[in-house]
Amino acid sequence: MADDKQSVEALQYQVIASRRQGTDSMMWQVPVLSLTAQAFLFTIALAPGASRAAQIVAAGLALVASVTSIQLMAKHRFHELADSKWLEVFELTRKAQGFVPIHARPPRPEGSGLWSRFVRLSSYRVWLFGLVIFALAACLILACPGWIDP
Repeated sequence: MADDKQSVEALQYQVIASRRQGTDSMMWQVPVLSLTAQAFLFTIALAPGASRAAQIVAAGLALVASVTSIQLMAKHRFHELADSKWLEVFELTRKAQGFVPIHARPPRPEGSGLWSRFVRLSSYRVWLFGLVIFALAACLILACPGWIDP
């Protein structure tokens, strides 16, 4: 009976570890795909001589792409953190059985130089900030068409 419980626990561990890895991979695909779509849309919205209707449609779609990408990235991050926490607790409570806590957050880089501070930034937050900037640019095109083609 104890062997059955350990087998089930080992299987759960493998499933959640695999799911966490997949979620992490998907999370980083979101901004890349979003920026690809937005580059195309901003090319239309900022094209010389683009009609106001084309600017509105392209900028509106770029705004939607930014906002939905931010939400999707946040959702993936939420699930990835939840799975990581579950895995960390599982590993810590089974150290006696040979589990090593590999899913704990790594220590922050040390040092006070510019590079150390740059590396300490959360890549997740940096990418969210970048997507917000794209959303704001789309809003600017929607609200102030004159700055593009005076």
